[in-house]
Amino acid sequence: MASIEYSLFRAKFIKSPQTSLLDENLTANQLFLNSLAEKPSAELRMGNIWHIGNIEHFSDTTGYFAVGRTTNSIIEKFDDLSGNFVEEELEESPYTHCVFDTQIGLIGIAKKTNLAPTSINIADRIEDLLSQSKIIRENNVSVEIRPIPDPEGFLIALASAYQVSSFTAWFRGPNPFDADEHFQKPLSVYLSAANGEKGKAQILGEDLNRKVLQDVTRSTAATGNEASARIKKSGSQKSITINLKGDPVKRRYDEEEHQPQQVLADLTSLYHRIRNDDRS
Repeated sequence: MASIEYSLFRAKFIKSPQTSLLDENLTANQLFLNSLAEKPSAELRMGNIWHIGNIEHFSDTTGYFAVGRTTNSIIEKFDDLSGNFVEEELEESPYTHCVFDTQIGLIGIAKKTNLAPTSINIADRIEDLLSQSKIIRENNVSVEIRPIPDPEGFLIALASAYQVSSFTAWFRGPNPFDADEHFQKPLSVYLSAANGEKGKAQILGEDLNRKVLQDVTRSTAATGNEASARIKKSGSQKSITINLKGDPVKRRYDEEEHQPQQVLADLTSLYHRIRNDDRS
């Protein structure tokens, strides 16, 4: 039985503090929906034209789309009429499935190796396509689509550590509806005001407050960012560095029978589990 693997990503639409004359003051939700609705296409590499299409809506803010690329290749074949071997140009357009929730800013991307090696590579192409849509360019918006890593192993290591002496978290531009009050929200706003693209902050102490670190870790993961900490597993051991980064959260389905609407419901539940809120 063939299976299909979806990975969870965060889509962010970050406005420049220097608004253009054409700025329509649209929300991230509106920018997401409108840029998708344009069904952008672009030649992102010589001979490879990427497309977004097959858009379906489950609700005003959720739905499905396909992303793929068109390439031309030459195949060798035997022509029965002429009795000769000939070359024929063939257009191929492999594609894969994506589900989305624009209110939260989530995209679930199905891996397809004959389209791109990893789901992260596909996410990069979606980011490129949405960035080239008219509404994104006219509103001077930066699009980021980043993997949401599973923070559970990192959280367990923090909770069980004998000592946590430092904690570092990375941040990017604001998407403030799900950012924690301690870290992601204020620093993201500061970054945007300074025209920055990304940054990191480190705190040091004899033994840092685990509850605060856990809250920041969950928010950092949910916003598609990374973190690290210096911990001691016991009083007699040397400090080591642990990291929150890597592959996105994944969910696997039967390729023939899976339903995109159920996939989105499952991935949304996974997201709320990461956030540790009451909807998980």
